[in-house]
Amino acid sequence: MNRTVILSSETVSNLLEAHASLAAWYHAFAAASQSGTPVQTPDVSKRKAFLERAAIDFPEVAAIARAIEAPRLYVPPPPLATPPARVTDPTDA
Repeated sequence: MNRTVILSSETVSNLLEAHASLAAWYHAFAAASQSGTPVQTPDVSKRKAFLERAAIDFPEVAAIARAIEAPRLYVPPPPLATPPARVTDPTDA
């Protein structure tokens, strides 16, 4: 079943920015997980690279993707992880 959905340019632009930001975060988390280092917030150039790839993969939205100068960061930086406080059992003495 095929359906045609008409979206405004603004909506497509917002969706592309969200995709670029989340894709960049995913790769940042994956790289940090593999290397055992803290996650670095994806910068504008990394998010822009994902937009460029979307423009290549989906030529119907390429003009909108290439018009976005600096994709917004949609996900906040990760919180600093601190280990939980160690709980001791008073009966273990």
